[in-house]
Amino acid sequence: MSVGSPMLDGAVRWINYLVLAYVILMEVQILVVAAASYLALRRDQFTKRHGRIRDLATSDTTPPISIIIPAYNEAAGIVESVRSTAMLHYPRLEIIVVNDGSNDLTVQRLVEAFDMVPIDFPFRPAIETQKIVRIYRSRMPLPVVLVDKENGGKSDAINAGVNVSQYPYFMATDADMIIESEALIHAARHFVEDRAHTVAVGGNVRPLNGSKVRSGSVSEVKLPRRPIEMVQVVEYIRSFLAARPGWSAMRSLLIVSGAFGIFQKLAVVEVGGFRNDHLGEDMEMTMRLHRHNLRNKRDYRIVYAPDAVAWTEVPSDWAVLRKQRIRWHRGFIQVIWQYRGMIFNPRYGRIGLVGWPSFIAFEFIAPIVEFLGWLIIPLSIALGYVNVEVAVPLAAVALLLGAVNSVVSLFLDDRFGYYDEAGQTIRLLLYSLAEHLGLRQRSTWWRVRSMFWNPSRKVWGDMQRTGVGNLAGSTDSAGTVPSEV
Repeated sequence: MSVGSPMLDGAVRWINYLVLAYVILMEVQILVVAAASYLALRRDQFTKRHGRIRDLATSDTTPPISIIIPAYNEAAGIVESVRSTAMLHYPRLEIIVVNDGSNDLTVQRLVEAFDMVPIDFPFRPAIETQKIVRIYRSRMPLPVVLVDKENGGKSDAINAGVNVSQYPYFMATDADMIIESEALIHAARHFVEDRAHTVAVGGNVRPLNGSKVRSGSVSEVKLPRRPIEMVQVVEYIRSFLAARPGWSAMRSLLIVSGAFGIFQKLAVVEVGGFRNDHLGEDMEMTMRLHRHNLRNKRDYRIVYAPDAVAWTEVPSDWAVLRKQRIRWHRGFIQVIWQYRGMIFNPRYGRIGLVGWPSFIAFEFIAPIVEFLGWLIIPLSIALGYVNVEVAVPLAAVALLLGAVNSVVSLFLDDRFGYYDEAGQTIRLLLYSLAEHLGLRQRSTWWRVRSMFWNPSRKVWGDMQRTGVGNLAGSTDSAGTVPSEV
C-alpha cells in the first residue's frame, strides 16, 4: 500500500517506470551499435584477408608517419619504449620523444642509450607551445628525435612534437604503450584508401595485464588473474570492439583514443592543435575536427581501425582506477559543455542529430539515471508506490538485454579478437555478468561524483607504474598504468 497522496503516488510510479524504460532503451541502443560493429568487423576482416595490406610495408604509396611520445618523468621505461617503437614494421617513420620538463633522468637516459647530440633544427612553429630548450638527434641508424621543452602538460608536448615533425601524418601515443608490429600498416590503409578525405584514424587499445611481453612486444596474450583487471578487459572489449566499429561505419566516431590515434597534421594545425586546458584532449580534438569540417561543409572521414592494436597496462588498484575514471568523466563533461551547440543541430548532420545526442544520452545521463534508480526503485517498492506486477517484468527485460549485450560483445571478441579459447571465453562471460554486482555501481558513483570538481585544476596525472610494458624480458603483467581510452 502506498502512503502518500494520489498525485505523489502517480509521480513516483512514473519516475520508476521512466528509469526502467530508459535502461531498456539504452541496452537496445547498445545492441544496435554492436550489430553495426559486427558488420563493420566482417568487412574489415575481408579486406585484411584479400586486400594485400602487407604490401603497404614496402609500397611508395604508404604515407610517412611521425610518432610523437610525450614524456614526463619516464626515466624508468622510456628507453625500452623507444626501442619497441623502432621495431615497428613500417617503411617511413620518425620517433619524436617530447620531454615535458621532467625532473628525473628522462633526457639523460635517452641521450646515453641512443647516442644523441644537440642539433640546430630550424622549424616554424605552427602551434604555440612552451619554450623548447633543446633538440637532439640520434647518431645511430634510428630515426629518433628528442625535444626537450619547458613543462606545459601532455597536450602542449604533443603540439611541440607536431611543430618539429617532418611528415604529413602523426601518431600521438603514450610512453607505456606496446604497439603491435603491423599496427601502423593497418591504420595507414585508411589514409591510402582515401587520402583526400581521411583526417584521423583511431586504433584498438587492449589491456596488457596478464599477457607475456618479450623484447618489447606481446609474445602471448593471456587474461589477467585479478578481478579488477578482468572487468576492465570486458569494458575495453565493449568499447573498442562492440561500439567503435559500428559508430565508425555510421560516420559518427566521436573519439580517437589518445593512446593510439593517427592524425593528418594539416587538419590538426588548422584547428589550432590540442587544447592544454582539457582533461579529455583526445575526445575534444575529435569533436573539434568534426565541427570544423562540418561547418566548412567538407567531405571528410574519421575512422576506426580494429586491426591497428596497441596494448596498455590498466589499473590494478581501486584508488588508481577511481582517479582514472573520474578524470575521464570530467574530461567528457568539459567536451559536452564546449560542444553543446552541436546537440540536435542539423548543421552538423548525423553527428549533431544522432551520434552526439546518443553519446550524451547514454554516457553522460546514464550514471545519473542509474544512481537515482538504485535509490528510488527499492524505496518505492518497499513503500508500495510501484506496481510490482509491472516493475518486475520491466526490470527483468533490462537485465536480460544487459546480459545479451555482454554475450554479443564476447562473441565479437571470440570472432575478431584475441581471447578465443573456451576457458577464456567462460571467464570473460562470468566477469561480464559479475560486474553488475559491484564494479558497475562503483563506476556509476565515480561518474556522478566527478560532476563536482574545480575545472581549473589540471595535472599530468602521475600514477604508479610497474613498467611491465617496457621490460625486455618475459613476464606476467600486473599493471597499474591508466591510459586514456
